Amino acid sequence: MKKLLFVFILFFILSCYAWAELNTFVIISDTHVGSADSVYDEFISTIEKQNINVIMHAGDAIHNPGKKSEWKKFFEITGNDRKVYIAPGNHDINDVRSMKIFLNFFSEPYYSFADNDTLFIFLNTELPHEKGKITGEQLEWLKKELLRDFKLKFVFIHRPLFPIFAGHGLDRSKKERDELHRIFEKNGVSLVISGHDHLYNRSLKDGITYIICAGAGGQNHFPAFNNAKYYFRYILAKRVEKGYTFLVKDLSGDTGDEFQIIKEK
Repeated sequence: MKKLLFVFILFFILSCYAWAELNTFVIISDTHVGSADSVYDEFISTIEKQNINVIMHAGDAIHNPGKKSEWKKFFEITGNDRKVYIAPGNHDINDVRSMKIFLNFFSEPYYSFADNDTLFIFLNTELPHEKGKITGEQLEWLKKELLRDFKLKFVFIHRPLFPIFAGHGLDRSKKERDELHRIFEKNGVSLVISGHDHLYNRSLKDGITYIICAGAGGQNHFPAFNNAKYYFRYILAKRVEKGYTFLVKDLSGDTGDEFQIIKEK
């Protein structure tokens, strides 16, 4: 009887812990580990103090596509106790070889997972021969995923549909971009997170909140940016009763923006 009670208590504690991990998580992009101006290690130190163990990454985790040593450094900095979900970027994958190396560290090129009433979808804008588009088998897979019955549907994608800099995202192929937006709208997507532009931006289109995350490294390749610490932002997400709240923070702890995704049913 005592043994059975112990097992039940242990199961209850572990279940609560697993739920609590996704009750609070962080969103980042463009960490460019391997670049001299990456601040990924400082970011990890910041979330470590907040006991946050889940990172949702909008791509460009490393700086040089296919460089195994940079992937190893990325995970070394991340630590064994943290879970990373990623929508890969053009610095993660730029050809067949770097794609294979990416799949040594992540089991699928694109995927989804669910937590309670929320579906999280991670797309891949860097598939060889399909770069800069969501098309083919991935698009058909996406359509089927979005038919699943979830109150909240969040999409992560590296290249933004509506970039800050014209021609720097999926807007290079406007027909396919517009189709993708209509698919999101038709299927109840509430939030789309991207990176790539290295500056933070929030917009609302047809009821969908589009977020572009600020960069966390690689700023030296953007002539107007010379201080990665200044431009870096991460997003702190917390579950509330009917959705999520999001705080856009810098490394000093200041909040630059805040918003909510709330849905009654």
